[in-house]
Amino acid sequence: MIPTPSRPLRRLVPKWVLILGLAASGMALAATATGPVQYRWHDAHGVLQFSDTLSANAIARGYDIVNAQGVVVQHVPSPAERRAEGVAAQAQAKLDAARARQQAADAQLLNAYPTEADLRSALQAQVSNVSQSMRATEINLHSQESSLADMLQRAAEIEHEKKPVPPYLTHDIAQQRQVVEQQRLALQRQQQQRDAAQAAIAPQLARYRQIKQRAQEQADNQMP
Repeated sequence: MIPTPSRPLRRLVPKWVLILGLAASGMALAATATGPVQYRWHDAHGVLQFSDTLSANAIARGYDIVNAQGVVVQHVPSPAERRAEGVAAQAQAKLDAARARQQAADAQLLNAYPTEADLRSALQAQVSNVSQSMRATEINLHSQESSLADMLQRAAEIEHEKKPVPPYLTHDIAQQRQVVEQQRLALQRQQQQRDAAQAAIAPQLARYRQIKQRAQEQADNQMP
């Protein structure tokens, strides 16, 4: 009995259909790829314009490249857009640099002070150092004020005797007044430094806790 060819033919037909379908799809894709390209842009009135050639207005205002299906392939920015993008990129770069510096400072802080108690001791030591400088300035100021008082007393005695105050004494008094004023200003600056250092302890400790907690969370997330 001669075998019937109907069964093999039923197997071959789907394969040929598939091959023909793939070929048709490839031709469609090739037509899409080589289809006409257009440019679109908004004019000065905001109206959307299309053209197969670039105009000076499109270049000045920025335009889109669209394919035959109307899909945007690429956007070409205008000179103004490029400048704005440059400004935005510079601003972002500054933010990234500032963020990197802050992260480096945070890491350095944790390395320098492993515990909050270590940082607290260092901050209090700064306040103590400024206080010691203040005491030294106060002692010097008291000495300079005493010297000025002596000079003024001598000048007053001379004037009481109806005599002119010697030029050298007048000169020394003027110089001593400047010394006293400088010491008073120095003491004032030190007081401001001490107050600022004292006021900064609580915020810096709070900041340290945040950094420490964030570092611990990152370490926990990296654990397997």
